[in-house]
Amino acid sequence: MAKSTLTLDDLIKDMNKKAGETIVTRGLAEYDYARIPFTSPCMNYCTYGGLPMGKVIEFYGEEHGGKTTTALDIVANYQKLEGSKQVLYVDAENTLDVVWAHKLGVDTENNFILFQPMAQTAEDILDFVLDAVSTGEIGLWVIDSIGALFSTQEFEKGLDEKTYAGISGPLTRFSKKVVQFMHKSECTGIGINQIRDDLNSSWNSVTTPGGKAWKHMCAVRVDFSRGRFYDVDGKEVSRNSIDCVGNIVNVSMVKNKTCPPKRHITSYSLNYDTGIDYIKDLTELAIDMNIIMKKGAWFDLVNPSTGEVIGEKIQGQKNVEAYLRENEDVLEVIEEAMEEIILDK
Repeated sequence: MAKSTLTLDDLIKDMNKKAGETIVTRGLAEYDYARIPFTSPCMNYCTYGGLPMGKVIEFYGEEHGGKTTTALDIVANYQKLEGSKQVLYVDAENTLDVVWAHKLGVDTENNFILFQPMAQTAEDILDFVLDAVSTGEIGLWVIDSIGALFSTQEFEKGLDEKTYAGISGPLTRFSKKVVQFMHKSECTGIGINQIRDDLNSSWNSVTTPGGKAWKHMCAVRVDFSRGRFYDVDGKEVSRNSIDCVGNIVNVSMVKNKTCPPKRHITSYSLNYDTGIDYIKDLTELAIDMNIIMKKGAWFDLVNPSTGEVIGEKIQGQKNVEAYLRENEDVLEVIEEAMEEIILDK
């Protein structure tokens, strides 16, 4: 066999020329991803700035855990980004609450495509998403939820007939194909999933529908669960309390290949009237990071650049939150300090 006269640089150049774009490069910028931010500073801290664009992400967990709310928050914040494209939202469960979506800031009138299947199979739905992404006009897609999809095999058989594999087959083929189109157009995808008891385990563990290939193709997998309930003063109350105004959403980053794995557990505050409580989360994160110094029941707001106390000494966290809402200049100092901490790898 004759020795090739091509150099490695020639091979790289030829491959990129055939592809019509740069797919082979020398070196890789570590964790260099554009991101869609969350409203919650705690979530942004956990993910070093938000969800990575161009990747497949899975939100899963128990019912009422906060999965759909978090996905809608991402939709709203993506729509605010400069140069954002169309959003495709597949409401496979037919349970999307438009009023709640609006409270979270979602614009359902502009650049928002809603697909509510009636009798379409998983293959029909996933093919539509794949074709839509391949146009290059979709910047974000959401499937809510994977557990609600059913395969052609399941659709055609009666309730007394067994089926095998479920949606694992079509979802595997979909996930392998869609990541190629998504990378090319910097499209982001969120698959919301349910949990099932793992009958093969003796440890009362749970699993998710869709098979293992889907899990492997997801760059980020996030587990959600509902935490404690709180009243208007932020104090914990029973879930049966008539004074309950919100709850804590507990979050665990089970898999994240787009940032260091150091910050894998967090939570955020969800108010039933106003949505995600930005100020409450910012305050709690700033306390954890010693930007707001806690001494018993008293709090000092500190400028991290100078070390000097700004504002005034405040008693009670609720009053700290109220102070930040009313004093934008102090709020901006806290926000700038927290942004540096959030992005610090």
